[in-house]
Amino acid sequence: MHSYSIDTNERRNILLILAIFSILLAWILHKILLYFEIILPWYFESPSVIFFYSLLFSVFDRFCWKLKILQKLYLIKTPNLSGKWQGFIQSSFDEHSLKIEATLEFFQSWSKIKILLSTAQSTSFSELASIVIDTPEGIFLSYQYINEPKSNATNTMHIHRGTVRLILKDKTIIGEYYSGRDRKNLGILNFHRG
Repeated sequence: MHSYSIDTNERRNILLILAIFSILLAWILHKILLYFEIILPWYFESPSVIFFYSLLFSVFDRFCWKLKILQKLYLIKTPNLSGKWQGFIQSSFDEHSLKIEATLEFFQSWSKIKILLSTAQSTSFSELASIVIDTPEGIFLSYQYINEPKSNATNTMHIHRGTVRLILKDKTIIGEYYSGRDRKNLGILNFHRG
């Protein structure tokens, strides 16, 4: 998975909240050890602020950011795209005449993402991505990909790079792609959550 950018202040705010809780937890642990007169051996350092911060960030990054209550409190605006989306692509290669069945799969944490698009002939995966929340048309997702043909692909297919621009509306993702240099194909993507 790779990092992705997003146009909200939530990352700064959440990281600050995690830092405050880390300091608080380290202080509470220190007070508990003092109260019970527990002295740790020299080779065992008591959990520090950095330990608590790493622990809290790891748990938040994997699990807590998906909690609906955090979205209702407007702490999290990052959309949870995780899972498989079923749909089709249409390519300028055949003048958009065929709907090619495809699966769009998102592997996502709060700070990282990996996007896989699979068809019968090839698989593409993201190398970088960006999410823009504040648009009138819906949530906008843009990513750069590299496409690898499968062994059964036509001879005209080969490894290539491209870009995708998607709009998320409710449970539908629609958009376009462009594959650069020698392929110069344009296409339409249409997916719904499976």
